[in-house]
Amino acid sequence: MSTVEHATESHHLPPAQVASQQRKAVALFILGDAVVFGCMIFSWFYLRALDVSGGWLPKDAKTVSSGLVWIIAVVTIVSALVYWVAEKGIAAGQRSRFTTFTIVGLILVLAAVALTIYQQSTWPILMSDGTYASMVIVMTGLQLLHLFILLFVGLGVWIRASKGLLDNGHFTHATVTGYFWYWVAATALLGALLTFFK
Repeated sequence: MSTVEHATESHHLPPAQVASQQRKAVALFILGDAVVFGCMIFSWFYLRALDVSGGWLPKDAKTVSSGLVWIIAVVTIVSALVYWVAEKGIAAGQRSRFTTFTIVGLILVLAAVALTIYQQSTWPILMSDGTYASMVIVMTGLQLLHLFILLFVGLGVWIRASKGLLDNGHFTHATVTGYFWYWVAATALLGALLTFFK
């Protein structure tokens, strides 16, 4: 079988099989991301407990206010709830509900991005200010990356829906986007909870 024939054949898989492969692929991506995020949380508590030479929070070191961290987490969680409403809409065949609520969710994600960048530009810490400061900076950068990926993926699924490509029960892309959206909201919540452990 030639390469051309094989490529053509792969595009004719049953829709249910393609949908299953897409769900598995996104689930594996989230699993990999969860391993990285789990390592970050482990490092946070390990380095905090070890506190070599008082390096976790050196004398006179400043910490990040948890207020803005929680605001960003709440905005991200609300965006996920809004997307959940959108996802239920497309499952019920209501394209306009999906596109409307998805764009509202994306505006909230954009607000979380703006708040995170503002937070990073105004906080009183540098990488050289101890292990706590380093961990906060790295974990906030990871969350910002999550938000940027979510903007890209969310905009993509919104465009597909606007063109009618998710109609007639073909809404797997909306479902897998939801997987990632809810995961980002969960990481935002977990990251905010870490602010209690300075």
